Amino acid sequence: MSVSRDDQSDAFLNSDALGDEFFCSIVERRLNIPRDSFKIRLVLFSPAIGKNENFVSVVYRAKIKIEVLETHERKCVDVIIKALLTTLEEFKKFSVFPRERFIYEDIIASFEKIWLERANEVVEFGPACIKVETDPYEIIVMDDLKASGYQMLDRKVGLTAAQTKLALTKLAKFHAASAVRYQKDGMIRDFLDRSASLTPEMVTEDSAFGKSFITIYNGFLESIRKYGDCDFYADKIARWDRNHLLTSWITVAKPMRCGLNVLAHGDFWLNNMMFKSNESNEPESVLMLDFQGSSWAGPALDLHYFVASSVHDDVKISCYDEFIKHYYDQFTESLVQLKYDQHIPSLDELYDDLTDKARMAAGAMLMIMFVTKYDCPEEINMEDFMTSDKKSPEFFDRIYGNENYKKAVKSWLPFMDERGYLDSMLPDDQNKNLIN
Repeated sequence: MSVSRDDQSDAFLNSDALGDEFFCSIVERRLNIPRDSFKIRLVLFSPAIGKNENFVSVVYRAKIKIEVLETHERKCVDVIIKALLTTLEEFKKFSVFPRERFIYEDIIASFEKIWLERANEVVEFGPACIKVETDPYEIIVMDDLKASGYQMLDRKVGLTAAQTKLALTKLAKFHAASAVRYQKDGMIRDFLDRSASLTPEMVTEDSAFGKSFITIYNGFLESIRKYGDCDFYADKIARWDRNHLLTSWITVAKPMRCGLNVLAHGDFWLNNMMFKSNESNEPESVLMLDFQGSSWAGPALDLHYFVASSVHDDVKISCYDEFIKHYYDQFTESLVQLKYDQHIPSLDELYDDLTDKARMAAGAMLMIMFVTKYDCPEEINMEDFMTSDKKSPEFFDRIYGNENYKKAVKSWLPFMDERGYLDSMLPDDQNKNLIN
């Protein structure tokens, strides 16, 4: 068994990594002032998110209060300190830290520059990266968006239609800028190619991940059967091809049939974005966080993941096609604004991509949907969750049997089946949507 998250966090907080030198360098870079021109008076440290809100990293909010020596002026620097604490080899092989570091240090700024230079539009995608450390801990320090009026919304409630469209607009602009950069620079880095960082041998039934994920699948299936009124869907899920279930982690990260590639956020759900509202409490801006899973793919990867996980249950289904059309309009308009000179896909081609990547929609029920609906005090240890094949029935009752999750998945299953998305995991000869 791995070390508990609390023990890992305590070790990090009490380590030499968070000494005076660390905080002085943050102030120096953030305020662009020499180190000998100020002194730190106080550092206030607090968790930025609650338990079970981030499973791979710990995230802290730091308020660094300083005094400028010459003028005695007092200033405050607000930052987020994110540390990757996992010791899990699979996460290291997947390059989660190098990938996120590169996104913050290079990609975000380059996409914002593309928008400014090609469309004369100022677009922000995420917080500014201030500092990166790799030893003894892998740490990213960035601006605290809360200090600028942004807030993280309640994952258990989900987004309204207006909030959903705002998030989809920002995603479309991000995808469009990435298509422009891909046209110029290709993959850019190997770790942005999921097939290079997540190899087939890592997702076999004999791998640690494979054994664990099959256990998760079996627990999910048994939980659906216990509902008592979902037997039709449970019978179909029972016929899912296990190889499809495991390899879908790789196959969903492919370009559209027309060849268009975008940089998928890869983990685009409610906890990885922050919203700012106006005086009327209407959403006016959204920024993205947490790019540990980003890779090149078609747009459907992010669309399936986001809609399944983060939209309020009452509008997720009734407005589904409206949301897809909204994304499509914003995406194609953005490509035109950015003077993208390759083929711009049609709405039908986007729906084809949604069908081709339907395994992401199906797999989301096992993973990210339970995360968004989880409302139990017990901590989920993601390292055990992703590698241990020993999980009790009580564990699955907590994650798949709680009322929040049951309500969401019971409404989602009929929609998934109607769209043919449940069939995507069936053996090829039973999949009515399979492209010959």
